[in-house]
Amino acid sequence: MLVIWPTIFAEAYPVAGADTAYLDRLLRALADRMTGAEVAAINAQQRNPFPPADPLHARWYPFDPSQWRIPARPLPPSYRDFLLWSDGGSFRTGERRFDAFLPVGKLREYLLAYHVPQFMPGGLPFAMDGGGGFYLFDLRADSIDGEYPIVFAHAGNLGWDDAVPIAQTFPDACRGDTDPRSRDAVREFSF
Repeated sequence: MLVIWPTIFAEAYPVAGADTAYLDRLLRALADRMTGAEVAAINAQQRNPFPPADPLHARWYPFDPSQWRIPARPLPPSYRDFLLWSDGGSFRTGERRFDAFLPVGKLREYLLAYHVPQFMPGGLPFAMDGGGGFYLFDLRADSIDGEYPIVFAHAGNLGWDDAVPIAQTFPDACRGDTDPRSRDAVREFSF
């Protein structure tokens, strides 16, 4: 699928595209098992959010990031092509805004920092909407012609039950012009 990226968006603020060798290396390393340092860093961040007098305080327990499995599926060729054109940047069509992670090396950082494998196993965030929401690849099932569905979830409420389907492919998600927070998006993209 040939996509001419500059024609997709109403507004585009691309940055320099990724180098092919760099991109291939990062995309391969994205699915590496959690390192001891990554597990230790996540464990050090976990704190009981409930005050001792709250009944939920005694029920809280930390999760174990050493059990997380990062999706090891190849990312869509269209997404790779996009990154060769622009390794990050800001894009808008209609009400839909994409702030692509800059550079692609940030994918794993966002994945771990927001504990996506804990709350949305099989999800991979690749951009934000400018208002605290993530666009994610849904990598839970095999791709269809190399593409995965795109969903939207708020960073403060990650979970498959609350995720809004956006599109069946990455290019279609980029072409969309509906704000994923609107009721119209829920009606338009339910699949």
